[in-house]
Amino acid sequence: MKFKIYSILVAGALSLTLSGCKKDFLDKQPITDVTPDVAFADAAAAEKLIQGVYDGMYNDYHIMDFMVNGDVVADNCYAGGDNPANLQLDLFTVISTNGNVTRDWNSLYSDIKNCNLITDNVPNIQDPKLDEGGRRNQILAEARTLRAYMYFNLVRLWGSVPMVLKIPNTDAEFQPAKASVDAIYAQIISDLEFGIANARTTSTNKGIITKGVANALLAKVYATKSSPDWAKVLQYSDAAINNGYSLVSNYDNLWDSQHDNNSEAIWEMQFDGWGGLHGNWMPSQLFGAGWKKFNTPTNDLVQAFDNEGDVVRKAASLLYDGIGWDDAYWKDYAKYPHIRKYRADDKSDTYIIRLADILLLKAEAQNELSATGWSQSKTIVDQIRKRVNLGGTPAADQASMRLAIEKERRLELAFEGQRWFDLLRTNRAVTVMNAQKDGSGTSLNYNVTDAKLLFPIPQQEIDRNPNVR
Repeated sequence: MKFKIYSILVAGALSLTLSGCKKDFLDKQPITDVTPDVAFADAAAAEKLIQGVYDGMYNDYHIMDFMVNGDVVADNCYAGGDNPANLQLDLFTVISTNGNVTRDWNSLYSDIKNCNLITDNVPNIQDPKLDEGGRRNQILAEARTLRAYMYFNLVRLWGSVPMVLKIPNTDAEFQPAKASVDAIYAQIISDLEFGIANARTTSTNKGIITKGVANALLAKVYATKSSPDWAKVLQYSDAAINNGYSLVSNYDNLWDSQHDNNSEAIWEMQFDGWGGLHGNWMPSQLFGAGWKKFNTPTNDLVQAFDNEGDVVRKAASLLYDGIGWDDAYWKDYAKYPHIRKYRADDKSDTYIIRLADILLLKAEAQNELSATGWSQSKTIVDQIRKRVNLGGTPAADQASMRLAIEKERRLELAFEGQRWFDLLRTNRAVTVMNAQKDGSGTSLNYNVTDAKLLFPIPQQEIDRNPNVR
């Protein structure tokens, strides 16, 4: 019974309705739910529990909102569409009753609950099969790495939040206070270190947690803390890079759905359509006729591609299909852009982490570790640029290399949910967003302040738990 109460209080009721585009396929239920009937008795139950964690990730946060939070809040996309919650995020007018904010909070804590079911129960299962080949510790490593990723998203979006590490049993545990940001990062690091030590080394299914995923996440964590540890970023970037990954030679192949689970993918959401286990409804929200789509690329991003002469990544990332809308940002229908990185409708995989991201993070660490580190960084940046037929970066000192890496990450990782977190961790969000202009050169007047950089705690959570106020 307490499990059921916990599910209601922490997970909440997740809404899959998007304003202006309600579709039957949005009403599909998860294929595998972890439920109270699972018997925590044997190896098969443990496998069902970890599968439940992976299946639970096919929710709004990981399918669509990762891009809204990472690109719409940043300077890569406008909200598009007519969804008031998305518009608030775009315009920095978010309030505590924002539907996206509530939904994402619920989704991430629901994922954490599924992870905690494993860490609470799998260590106590008395089944020798679970210890064959170290499978028990592999399952725990997968769960703890996934939990670390969920808390990494929570702490980046909200700052101080409750830290729930087990299934609650007491009244006080049902209403946890917020943990400090430092304490949350310490737990994230502990979970990822366990993941590095115990996860499997590789997997052909890039949706599975491996040592490469844990190392890559830990590199990103050390780069994001309030005081980045660049030596650790370099250490864990190298550990991830050396886990057998390599860049795909043709950038467009990353997005054609003919090269899923490729050599560059470190962690990739696995979609197989609505006839299979998991369908991806996001592409239908990004382009096509009938109604104004979401996540419209910005004038500033399009200009950034053009200024760089970046023909390859622009063509792979942007779609011009002649379909436009009455829009304050784009007046010419022929120039109205849509996102092109997700093309296979309900079968488009999405990258959570890929090698180019970690290579550029390594370059950033090299540049920050010494005044002359820019020359080492240049080798990596030029490698990324060469793939898309661009010449070497002209950056020739630490300050210019810092901006060159920021620009390279933007063009390379556009629409992958990375941009806003890059701006936050480099303390560039206020400056960059307040400089934004529309296609006519008029300021967008975002009026961003430090107080607007984090999401508010959802009002429903404040009402439920007074300790988060």
